[in-house]
Amino acid sequence: MMRGYSTQGDPSSDRSHEDGGGQWHQQQEEQTPSQHPIKTEVTPAKEAIFYSHTPGSMQRDDLDNDQAGPIAVPIFGADSVPTGFEPFAGDSAAMGIPALNFNGYILHAIPRPVPEELQRISSGASIAEPDAIFDEESGRTYHNYHDGRYYLPNDPAEQDRLDLQHKLWTVYLDDALYRAPINSPKNVLDVATGTGIWAIQFARKNPGSNVIGTDLSLIQPTNAPDNCSFVKEDAELDEWTLPTLFDYIHLRMVHTCFDDHREVIRKCYENLEPGGWIELQDAVFKLLCTDGSADGSHIARFSQLILQAGQTIGRDFDIPGKYKQMLIDAGFVDVVEEVGPIPGNPWPNEPKFKELGLWQMTNSYKALRGFGWKLFRKLGMPPDEIEELVRLAKDDIRDTRLHFFFPIYVVYGRKPSEWELAQPPSKQLLSGPGVEQESNVKESNVKESRTILLLGPNL
Repeated sequence: MMRGYSTQGDPSSDRSHEDGGGQWHQQQEEQTPSQHPIKTEVTPAKEAIFYSHTPGSMQRDDLDNDQAGPIAVPIFGADSVPTGFEPFAGDSAAMGIPALNFNGYILHAIPRPVPEELQRISSGASIAEPDAIFDEESGRTYHNYHDGRYYLPNDPAEQDRLDLQHKLWTVYLDDALYRAPINSPKNVLDVATGTGIWAIQFARKNPGSNVIGTDLSLIQPTNAPDNCSFVKEDAELDEWTLPTLFDYIHLRMVHTCFDDHREVIRKCYENLEPGGWIELQDAVFKLLCTDGSADGSHIARFSQLILQAGQTIGRDFDIPGKYKQMLIDAGFVDVVEEVGPIPGNPWPNEPKFKELGLWQMTNSYKALRGFGWKLFRKLGMPPDEIEELVRLAKDDIRDTRLHFFFPIYVVYGRKPSEWELAQPPSKQLLSGPGVEQESNVKESNVKESRTILLLGPNL
């Protein structure tokens, strides 16, 4: 059982922290999960210092501790730009030179250092799973069900980060939860639900839907809406024993979760009603930069080693770029692929992408150590080398002179209707890696596809 942390993810001490308005508050008393509001949103701070004119003014604080208290991330958008932060003569925006040209997205940069004084207000309860495994070397806890299947922690600090990551996705999706053209689905499945925040929000917004979330860890709130429930399950290895077929199946950030994504997609196809939709939302920790500003950076090396570690354990962490074809091969039709950039920090001038960059900066900052520790140990890196790389990569993340970004994917498709299924089937195999496959599925099954176009150095 987790010890030494409150349900907010804070060390259980009497130390206090300063909120975005400059007032000091004592840590809240630990509460049971039922006393906390259900996680539904990450609340931005109303006031905070966003940028400093002097790079050396950044100070390190509790953000260096993955298990430190909750942090409040202010929204830095079009309506919240402080005076005196207009582009100066050397900015790419002022010169009309884009810092990013990616798949039709053109972004300009205003390079500013980002200070440490970003604090995040916790979104709700964190839950310690009783059978979680404590790793003495890293100081984090991990799931115990099918040990070793998932390489990120499941402790309160990670749960808080997952809620923050959900906020990033809602910004990217323009406050939506999905892209697929679904209409009041009766039965909905959320695979790898994590803290359950997506499933809970969907259930609340769609009271006529029955929502089930599955995950290796039971870290979801116990007071979820009546139309939302959770099941401990390994979506890849376990036989699905769910009580119904589904009208919509949602998977988010699963690129690191499975050895064989085709097998999971096959199960999704089998467990969808004819005419039902599948949607995969994923981002890859594959650092890209089209203007060369991040060449040779520590965060670039961190990204390269993450992908290398994935290969070492037999997983392709760059798999989201193959989701579209996997859906087609599985028999889905009307397949749509959307690919865009997520800035690594708030370097863009464009308001939406500046906001995305701010959320991603904080998300990465809190994820680096938990994400990299077990994977880098698989590469044989000693603990002190891992800690040093994490420290240096965190410094790079806050440097808005580095115009790096990560590719983000939204891919969805429809299982053919009963009438369509009654037609002569296309030749297709649903099989795992290493099995020869034949597919006569035509590109006409793809309603829309946007292709990644990279200009400049590929990190």
